[in-house]
Amino acid sequence: MAGSQESAYGFAEARLNGARQQLLHEVILYREKGEKDPVTLIYLEETLGRSQTRFKNRTTLTPQIDLGAYRCAALVDWIDIEFQLSRRTQYWHLNDRIEKKTGRKEFPEALDLGEGRTASRYKLRVQEPDLESVRKVLEDLESEYGLATPPRIVGIEISVDFYPKSPSEETRARMHGVLIRHLFPTTRVLRSNRMWPRFTPGSIKSTDYTISRNESDDSLDIGDRMSPGLDRIVLYGSTYYVGERDDPRAFWRVQNKVLDKQNKAAGTKDELPEDKKRVRIEVTLGSEGCREIGLHKFSDLETLRVTHLQKSFFQFMKPTLAVIRPSAVHPASMAIKRKVEEYRRERFLKAGVLGLQIREDAKQELRALEMPTIKKLHRRNGTKIPVRVRTGSGAYGTMVVYEELTRMVERALAGLQRKVRREMGVQDQC
Repeated sequence: MAGSQESAYGFAEARLNGARQQLLHEVILYREKGEKDPVTLIYLEETLGRSQTRFKNRTTLTPQIDLGAYRCAALVDWIDIEFQLSRRTQYWHLNDRIEKKTGRKEFPEALDLGEGRTASRYKLRVQEPDLESVRKVLEDLESEYGLATPPRIVGIEISVDFYPKSPSEETRARMHGVLIRHLFPTTRVLRSNRMWPRFTPGSIKSTDYTISRNESDDSLDIGDRMSPGLDRIVLYGSTYYVGERDDPRAFWRVQNKVLDKQNKAAGTKDELPEDKKRVRIEVTLGSEGCREIGLHKFSDLETLRVTHLQKSFFQFMKPTLAVIRPSAVHPASMAIKRKVEEYRRERFLKAGVLGLQIREDAKQELRALEMPTIKKLHRRNGTKIPVRVRTGSGAYGTMVVYEELTRMVERALAGLQRKVRREMGVQDQC
């Protein structure tokens, strides 16, 4: 790229000619630690053409990736169903009946194991379920044993896969880099640092957090959260996590899926053929997450709006940055503001919109800590505290929806919705 100059933190920028302000930024992605197999992901920064006040004099960052070069598909990876029989029985009797209906061995988990290793309450996990077969299984169990209550859904995992139409590691690496930078499943996932974005294997440790912490010193910790200097760029050969595993609401993973049927205990795995390799984003919903989307009973799948999951669980956002104009009146202030935007840009390019939100949260904490001193100074000087600017203080701040990626995922979820309803025996009206 002519005129570009790579920086110490792994990306470069170059000015482009044109009527609108435009910049190019390069992010260097690596497959594993040791800076192996680099792949370049380019971002275009350009003036945001929107009329809303919160978007005036701002630029946005868009990855230069051809989304049309990928096929996108959504599926139910697994589903957990709890049911209570009217009489007790041993699990292997249930397994025999399930295998006759599905052709697969499933192992119902007894939840109230008692005398004779019998139980009446069971949890059944079905991998990549054919819901029509699951319906027949539940109908068969009700016919043989009776059901004390309607079967309940207590967990479900939904995946969205991105298959490159021309398979290659580079195309998967770029999509992996895009997904981890733009996934924004609301700020609830940032309430605890245990939920913060991280990746395994890491570039330094077995698991690295994208944003560093200094939990032994609160003031230094705020500085670390605001400064991008110690941020770690996610490796595209690693799995990226958001949230806590077994969270009752939700837990996210993004992975470059090249292996299947992994058995870590036995040390075995199968490498997928090239046309089956893909980048996957998956959300695991626990009992609270299921209730949130309206899944209580198994029969609720008949009316589940799968497309509505996009808003809360498959949300993709782009950052915006303030354009700081030169000023002869307050040159020092302008220099500070320009530096702040440089930090925000670097934070996004390294750690994505969630990393940027962590910085904004730390900024608010810093303001709260400094407020007593600020008030004291204003009282001493007989001045008033400037009115806080509320522009961009809503749920998504100054971020904007990544519309092209959002529409792509929405279409995949709509396809899954039609499949679910068809297997549940419902004529889809959407």
